[in-house]
Amino acid sequence: MSKPGKINTGSRSENNPGLTSAGWHLILTPLMKIQFYDLGAENQNLAPEFRTAFERILASGRFVLGPELAAFEQALADYLKVQQAIGLKSGTDALYFALRALGIGNGDQVITTPFTFPATIEAILRTGAQPVLVDIESQTLGLNPELLPAAITPRTRAILLVHLFGNCTDLQQFLTIARNYHLHLIEDAAQAIGSEYQGKKLGSFGSTAAISFYPTKNLGALGNGGALLLNPEINSEHNVLTEIPTSARLDELQAAFLAIKLRHLDQNLNRRREIATLYRTALGPFVRIAGSAPGSLPNYHQFAILVSDRDRLRAGLGSRGIETMVYYPEPIHHQQRFAYLFNYGQLPVAEQTAREILCLPIRQNLTEPEIQFIINNIIELLRRLK
Repeated sequence: MSKPGKINTGSRSENNPGLTSAGWHLILTPLMKIQFYDLGAENQNLAPEFRTAFERILASGRFVLGPELAAFEQALADYLKVQQAIGLKSGTDALYFALRALGIGNGDQVITTPFTFPATIEAILRTGAQPVLVDIESQTLGLNPELLPAAITPRTRAILLVHLFGNCTDLQQFLTIARNYHLHLIEDAAQAIGSEYQGKKLGSFGSTAAISFYPTKNLGALGNGGALLLNPEINSEHNVLTEIPTSARLDELQAAFLAIKLRHLDQNLNRRREIATLYRTALGPFVRIAGSAPGSLPNYHQFAILVSDRDRLRAGLGSRGIETMVYYPEPIHHQQRFAYLFNYGQLPVAEQTAREILCLPIRQNLTEPEIQFIINNIIELLRRLK
């Protein structure tokens, strides 16, 4: 693999408009089709292991609540160093039961972020509690801890902290606030499997946490799935297991597939981090890059840049065969489905982020030529947009 510093972004030569002054060819024609996701190719590499697992489960005749699920739950708990992991049908269910495990329900308030996937809010509403939104930090795109105290009321029971894109804010500040105000800290770690803060895996800091195994996640099922993570601080008087129906549990086949993929997770995350280093080194002088707090190790579920002329840049990249995504085009308080809930004037950082954010391909099977093609086209388009 080439070193990050070897990617050349010099100026173009007058004699050859496709050649930089340092001899690097800027590829400006759609010679490649670069997909944002390529789940078929990623999962195909593990097909022999999947087939073996399928045959084993088929022969056993045990398809729910069997040894495959128990083994995966234990492996996941060991990997994350949490007290217990409970496999569920979706990350949304995991969020809901993470709240219910703490007895959160009617009349309670839960503070969370306006810049997240709607499932975060839907899980709070499903309990009967009220979501309260606090603006985000401009760098990590996570909750701004300095704004939290003003949002706390006598009805506040918990802070639901979203580790967006596998990044995290300064968790120590949130732990201190939660302790000082006698609140629960719940981690929405749906996108953060394998990310770390001060050497400890995300999902292991709060009283409860939720993981998603949606197929596009860094640890994705061949279907849907999620996990509830429980830590020792949970109120033992509320047994959430009695609330979880069998129909909400992860099935044996998905558990077996996820156990296989869990064994390969760290290798895949290391590759994503290599790609992120290339992006950050080459693009850092040209764009603002969303990042994680000092002392953290993100999993790069997404690599997000922020550009004032985002839509034109995205269109230009698309015309050259580079697929990008916008996560998320609207903050929660601007979405029609939640209009009845929030009467906020402005949450300015979340609103600006929604206008500027662009996520680049960062799947682990990107090739060197594809990465260089993406970088060179972004730089060339940004220069044109100035």
